[in-house]
Amino acid sequence: MSPRRAALALPFAAPLTARAQGLDPRLVDAGWRLQPVRGRGVAQFAVDEAGVITITARDAVGFLLRPFPGVAGRLAWRWRVESAAAPSDAAERGADDRSAALHVLFAATSGGLFSAMRRGLTPEGMDGRGLTYSWGGGPRGRRLPNPYAPRDGALIILRGAEAPLGTWLSETVDVAADYRAAFGEAAPAVTHLALSADTDDRGGLAVARITPPAWQ
Repeated sequence: MSPRRAALALPFAAPLTARAQGLDPRLVDAGWRLQPVRGRGVAQFAVDEAGVITITARDAVGFLLRPFPGVAGRLAWRWRVESAAAPSDAAERGADDRSAALHVLFAATSGGLFSAMRRGLTPEGMDGRGLTYSWGGGPRGRRLPNPYAPRDGALIILRGAEAPLGTWLSETVDVAADYRAAFGEAAPAVTHLALSADTDDRGGLAVARITPPAWQ
């Protein structure tokens, strides 16, 4: 492993087993697994009867991942933030909290932050790039490299501080077009999705709800 790959892998602890992670069995049965961040409080994930996932992060961070193989296309979901993370700057490492995010992970031949995130979840050991669609971290429409993996990741802020709380908002994104805009080439196959919230840097409480994303 190159020094760069090793450095990027360090923040992530090994994915937790179903028993250790304490997830609702319905999430486990749907293929979701919890990916903590080493040395940080772990965000909590729950699901209701309708399949809506609630993310709660109190001075914490965490990723909920599941296999999601497919061809990059238009992806749709709905989300709602009940309690927002403190204002932050997605470009600044150590100050990049957000109320919620959806991450799309891709197959590729180069490793990085996103290969570390999914380690142990794919027997093939696939590495690749990732797109992060964020609620928080700057104004709506802002696009920037992921500060932790500028060559492997891109951030797109869909909702900023102006977004209303306690209101369901619908999103539809063109994953293939966003990948090309970020990396200058056609998108490879999608391998995984992840959901997250992040309040471990600036502190406080973020609570968000999200419907399971689906290809249109």
